[in-house]
Amino acid sequence: MIKKFFIGTFGVCVNVIIYALVIIFAVRMVTFAYDFSYEVFGSTVMEESSEKMVPIQISEGASTDEIAALLEKKGLIKYKHAFMIHVALSQYKGQIQAGNYELSPSMNMDEMLAIMSGHGETLTE
Repeated sequence: MIKKFFIGTFGVCVNVIIYALVIIFAVRMVTFAYDFSYEVFGSTVMEESSEKMVPIQISEGASTDEIAALLEKKGLIKYKHAFMIHVALSQYKGQIQAGNYELSPSMNMDEMLAIMSGHGETLTE
């Protein structure tokens, strides 16, 4: 009788742990999905009021993937793939030009894209 009680209690504990892990995983996935989609469609910045300028060099023939990786590495965007989707859906698709630019973590993606497509100020050497 005591053996059945402990086996039953153990089974219930295992089920509770499994359900808790599934709930935690689901909440984390929903949170990530919201955060990622907000990066794609929102007007987010990495730092609210930063006067820091980050030099960026885009080489001739650089792909959107390479540009996104560079911006992510420099701390200008949060998610590389969110930037790539944003570019594909924006008016700047295919308009990013090679060159040297100064971008700030307080710029949103559209502001950065405007500069990198020639509609803003570029860094001259």
